[in-house]
Amino acid sequence: MAESRSIFQFKKFQLAHGNPGLKITTEACLFGAWAQQFASGKVLDIGTGCGLLACMIAQENPNYTLTGLEIQADLAVLARENVVNLPYSIEIITESIQRFVDHFDFIISNPPFFMDHLANPNASKQIAMHTDHLSPAELAEGISKNLNPDGQFAVLYPPFGMKQFEVEAKKLGLFINHLVEVKHQKDRETLRVMALGSRHIGVQKREMICIKNPDQSYTAEFIHLLKPYYLIFD
Repeated sequence: MAESRSIFQFKKFQLAHGNPGLKITTEACLFGAWAQQFASGKVLDIGTGCGLLACMIAQENPNYTLTGLEIQADLAVLARENVVNLPYSIEIITESIQRFVDHFDFIISNPPFFMDHLANPNASKQIAMHTDHLSPAELAEGISKNLNPDGQFAVLYPPFGMKQFEVEAKKLGLFINHLVEVKHQKDRETLRVMALGSRHIGVQKREMICIKNPDQSYTAEFIHLLKPYYLIFD
């Protein structure tokens, strides 16, 4: 049975998501809220999906020019429908990063991360979840050929995917400057790793953000980052 499409209501915009593509996740929203503070000028969102990250960056940086790149035609249509009436400069392009070349000040991506897993019978979700169409090496190459010399990039992976990406990025002269582990709670395993990088090597900053406190309330760090977006944080 196909997953139904839903509407995710943020404070300043709403996004249709799911069918085609994946549902919006808490980790993706946290990533967008964290990464937007590092964005600058001309921004590329690789694998934009429903347009989540592009919209989150645009809300807090309305003067920036954003391009959302999406390989799936039906998902690109959904993203265009989501952004067409927003007061931001967001262009959605249907193309793969392997074939796309331009120059950007900031590149962001929440890429597929399942490797060697059973295929998803839903083709849209297979592309969104599995690395068949965008491996860590291909993402690193795409960032390398599109990033300005002094630009920065941000990526989101599970721990094992981040390790693979970091190895491939170093081969191309891209370095992770800032890592943030994302956990549901402090004593739980790491769900995702948010990374900020550039062409410049330096001391790597490491942090951790927990989504919930032991009493299941949201942490102060999570509230601070998501308050501009989530309706529950008035």
